[in-house]
Amino acid sequence: MKKAMSMIELVFAIVIMGIAVMSLPLILTQVQNSNSFALRQEVILSLKTKLSYILTYQWDQNTYDETADIERVLNVPASADTATDFNTSTIRRNGHVFADGRRRLWDDLRAPTTKVNFTTDTANDDIDDFNGESETKTITALDDFIFNVTLNTSVSYIKDRLDTGTYASSNAITFIFNPDNNTTNSTNIKMIKVTATANGIERPISMYAFSSNIGQSKVTKKTW
Repeated sequence: MKKAMSMIELVFAIVIMGIAVMSLPLILTQVQNSNSFALRQEVILSLKTKLSYILTYQWDQNTYDETADIERVLNVPASADTATDFNTSTIRRNGHVFADGRRRLWDDLRAPTTKVNFTTDTANDDIDDFNGESETKTITALDDFIFNVTLNTSVSYIKDRLDTGTYASSNAITFIFNPDNNTTNSTNIKMIKVTATANGIERPISMYAFSSNIGQSKVTKKTW
């Protein structure tokens, strides 16, 4: 009787161990999925942080008016890729408010930096200075990065020309916003693309941000 009980116990032990071993692949798969998800979230956070950082810079190096302490609208040269009714021979576009401290162009109608002059600058002062920049987030004792993450930044103009109608006179307009419509001509929209690569992710992850040539309005203040 005692030997029979030992045999039953052995059978039960084998069955239980078999069930436990069967679940190991599922556990390992779940751990791998969790690690992959954590890595993707880390990469996405790095991308969003980088884009937010770049967007704090002025639209163009010709934008800021030190004398008035305000960012001006720049006069974009006419081309097939930009809305021609944005251009003007005066210091204000259609729709600009005629008042001090409101959005307007420079008195000498300054133009934005051309695409060919977008370069990586050691002392970045505007958005397009980040073009071509490559940055690697490395693991250090003070950080919580799982893997090294490399961020590659590119900045370009995208077409802002309307498909139908005009901004100045049409009641209905059509504009197809397409990030693939980049151009070497200057326009009123700059596209920032940051691509991240890291060991452990299947393919590079890219995120985009856009900044427009709209200048700046001062906050109205009153003293008494």
